[in-house]
Amino acid sequence: MSNVIHIIGAGPAGLTAAINLAKANVDVVVHEQNNDVGLRFNGDFQGLENWSTGDDTIDFLRSVGISVNFLCQPYSELTVFTPSGSGHLVKFPRPLFYLVERGATGASLDQGLKQQAISAGVKIIWNDKVEEVKQGKAVVATGPKSADAIAKGIVFSTSHNDAAITFVDNRIAPKAYAYLLINGGKATFATCLCGCLFDAGTYFPRDEAGMDSNSTIREVA
Repeated sequence: MSNVIHIIGAGPAGLTAAINLAKANVDVVVHEQNNDVGLRFNGDFQGLENWSTGDDTIDFLRSVGISVNFLCQPYSELTVFTPSGSGHLVKFPRPLFYLVERGATGASLDQGLKQQAISAGVKIIWNDKVEEVKQGKAVVATGPKSADAIAKGIVFSTSHNDAAITFVDNRIAPKAYAYLLINGGKATFATCLCGCLFDAGTYFPRDEAGMDSNSTIREVA
């Protein structure tokens, strides 16, 4: 095992490293403390931003050895609601972001990366929390130990058309924003906080008319 590279953590970073190492004919083992990937999420939508660089995100993924075998829908329009309640539709000449799903089921980013890793020959050991690697080299991909931001929200079904909506209002998300992402009859509505993280439950707006007992509450660090 001295020539094996051990990767601690089967999140996107760990699996991306594992996929590239395996493609380079390196023996690689991923150690994951849970019994699957994406268990921190509940099928909620997120966005892979596409506005901060000149290169398209899809091209970037390919450049780091990742193919798109997961939901990755481009969105070029964004409706922005201000505190007054008025909405403003903003259109972009290229995708503003690519909508992805996170979680342990469906066409999620997490499951897609897992399948790519397995297909590349990566060995994944589940329920394996590693504290020390005694032989070989290791890549630590366990993520940050504390949260810089948090999102609290719900995942629900809807008949609304696909849309990307953001709310800029200190009454909902002080110095941050809330968002509603809809794709294929499914939606995620969440409030993001960069400060006062423990107040997420206070600021997250609960519209009882739009929620039921099956609504999924999730927190993302």
